[in-house]
Amino acid sequence: MSDRMFSVVGLIGMVGIAASAYLVTDPLAARGIVTLLSAIPAIAAMASSRRVIVGHTIVAIALACAVAVTVAHGFAAALVSCTVSVTVIWLPVFMIGALRRSLVFTQSRYRELAHTDPLTSLPNRRGFLDRIERYHRSYPASTGQMGFLMIDVDHFKQINDLFGHSAGDQTLRSVVAAIARAVGSGVLVARSGGEEFVAFFAASDLNEVEALAERIRASVAESCDVTVSIGAISCELDDHPASPEMSLGELTDVLTHRADALMYAAKAGGRNTVRCQQLPRMRVNLVHGQPSDVSRPALFEIGTSAVDPVH
Repeated sequence: MSDRMFSVVGLIGMVGIAASAYLVTDPLAARGIVTLLSAIPAIAAMASSRRVIVGHTIVAIALACAVAVTVAHGFAAALVSCTVSVTVIWLPVFMIGALRRSLVFTQSRYRELAHTDPLTSLPNRRGFLDRIERYHRSYPASTGQMGFLMIDVDHFKQINDLFGHSAGDQTLRSVVAAIARAVGSGVLVARSGGEEFVAFFAASDLNEVEALAERIRASVAESCDVTVSIGAISCELDDHPASPEMSLGELTDVLTHRADALMYAAKAGGRNTVRCQQLPRMRVNLVHGQPSDVSRPALFEIGTSAVDPVH
């Protein structure tokens, strides 16, 4: 039920309850009926907006006090009845509202944990897709150009085999710290799995994408005991209504596939290096606020006009 519909139904219900209490000749019975007014604001506190909750609470208190003044014998009795009515109506609303806020906070916390890699505190794949949608709101690509990096730690399996997984975990943390020193606040970095990381950012051209990839490579090589191989993609997004639809999840799948191929080319070329590629314009349906569906395959095929990998 929408807030508007609930407001209409709730108002009718409260007026009906107040009228019933007024028509009852027994004052005790009238006060008992008045307590039923607390049910509707309490129900509103479970799921309605703050404006609806406050509005229903005020109306319920006003009706309860009006009935109390009408049926009470004397000022003292009316004052006591009004005080009791306000308490009976306000207290359940407050308690349910507090429980609702606690539940929302808990859900938000669990959602954040589900979207975060516990080792590096970076977003995981699910969190990366979720943050890409918010990234497009915060950093609208006015030029339509963006960059995507696939970063893989070289010879990472040997570290785990020779020194143990604790040493491998510490290596990943040091790599994340080196990446953080190389990128700015406008770069979205996530752990895609194992020793692989991805980065998504607005970029004016392929040179800017390559420059950031080189900064990351150099930062890791200078401050860590390992090196990284990077596949770098630059492309232009076309968000035109007449374009074939491709969700953000599908876009990420395609970019990951292409950058992954470039990253393996960098490893085959000697590791500790960067391979870059310019992709043709992609027709993307950037529908904000909807969860990305990563289970669907890509709905398009990139042509062969992409620039051959360099470096």
